[in-house]
Amino acid sequence: MRWVVGERAIAGSAASASQMGRFETKWLSRAENLAALADLSGQWIDKVHHRRPPKTIVLDMDSSESPTYGDQEGSAYNGHFGCTCYHPCSCSTSSAMSSGAL
Repeated sequence: MRWVVGERAIAGSAASASQMGRFETKWLSRAENLAALADLSGQWIDKVHHRRPPKTIVLDMDSSESPTYGDQEGSAYNGHFGCTCYHPCSCSTSSAMSSGAL
């Protein structure tokens, strides 16, 4: 991060990793800040879409197999994978710009 900031930061006058960790723990983890941070990317995407609306949004639907052992709640036998597992489905976009639309 010091190289990104440049100038005096390179010489060591920028915040250290432990100082940044304390800042993140003390300030960013407050409820009001967490809510603002969670919505930040959505606001940015909305502004970009307002200026240049996407022509298409491609949704990529997929699933994954997560084997389970024993009698775990919510797991079931899956004949395709030949095991007892969780089989969650997910949906993503080909572009981070369309993620706010989901």
